[in-house]
Amino acid sequence: MYLKNIGVAISLFTVLSLSMINSAYAIPSFAKRHGIAGANCHTAWPQLNATGRKFKELGYRLPEEMDEDIKLSDLFDESFPVDGILVARPYDKKESGERKIRAMHEVEILIAGIIGKNWSGFMEIEAEDETGFEPEIPAANITYNYHPALNVQFSWGSYFWSDGYGLLANHFRLTRGPVKVIGEAFGGADGTLLSSRQTVGIYGRPLPNLFYNIGYSGIADDAEGNEASNLHARIAYDIRPGLMIGGFSITGENATTDREFMRNGLDFQADIGDARLQGAYVRATDDVLAPATGEEDNDAFSLQGMYVLKQGKHPSWVPLVRYDSYERTGGDSYDELTLNLSYYFAQNVKGFIEYWKQIDVPDGKTEDSRLTFQLSIGF
Repeated sequence: MYLKNIGVAISLFTVLSLSMINSAYAIPSFAKRHGIAGANCHTAWPQLNATGRKFKELGYRLPEEMDEDIKLSDLFDESFPVDGILVARPYDKKESGERKIRAMHEVEILIAGIIGKNWSGFMEIEAEDETGFEPEIPAANITYNYHPALNVQFSWGSYFWSDGYGLLANHFRLTRGPVKVIGEAFGGADGTLLSSRQTVGIYGRPLPNLFYNIGYSGIADDAEGNEASNLHARIAYDIRPGLMIGGFSITGENATTDREFMRNGLDFQADIGDARLQGAYVRATDDVLAPATGEEDNDAFSLQGMYVLKQGKHPSWVPLVRYDSYERTGGDSYDELTLNLSYYFAQNVKGFIEYWKQIDVPDGKTEDSRLTFQLSIGF
């Protein structure tokens, strides 16, 4: 029965893919204002290439726009700086659960762009079926773009929000779920690396091939940043165009539980022609819960590969494979495989079929799997 469901989903996905017309190639407000196609900034939306990373880091500006004195009214004259994303999951079935028809899974409103000569901003409003479509704000920031080497950012978002490389920043993912390096809470002293938190930080490129991000933040999901004490630092070095190695370190204390924690990791990204290989490793150290004393270490690594097949300059089919291995409190170890096949009807319209499976779980637990068909449109 499960193989039959896979076959039905693949057939539906193929028919839809062949019946759509490839006609638009970017999120409209950015494309209209800057007169560029999305393929100039994306390898496959939402993953960025070098041009897209620079555009993001400069506060949604092209390099030649850095000295322009732009008024807010000018932006509204050219294009209203608001975009929407709709996500549908007409088929979603976990082996351990019921089949779901999530005709509308997620609705997002994005407001992003330049605010005068040196300022930029971003806000995301999100509503999902899992929370009864209650509106939430997973990310928002105000940035003072003083210089490519120094940008000051006030944000509600993840540790890696300013990062334009596509693995540690969850908003660039191509799959249903995040990579486990950023998606796990490990010992539980803090949230996950993708959790939203109040942060004051700086980022930039003192050298064309060196990116850094340093921040001071509160605990995960604490909207008021009570007794903030987290420090994080991240660097990414482009050894050559298309090849990056990086690292990060995070240390802090949960004021509610008086538990200290640390996250140290390494990552890389390599573009070889139309292929992209990404990987990351993290060691998570957490104080154990009282009345016990001491520390606990948990490791995780994720390795992901994708290949962009194109029609002209624009992506069409994008197969992706990812392997995640991670540990949780108590020595539990998991290994998971994700197989994803995306098709781009347009640069900002894509669908995918994805098969996820646990290939190793702790003793006493049952392996699970999941098949998902998803459509996303940005407008």
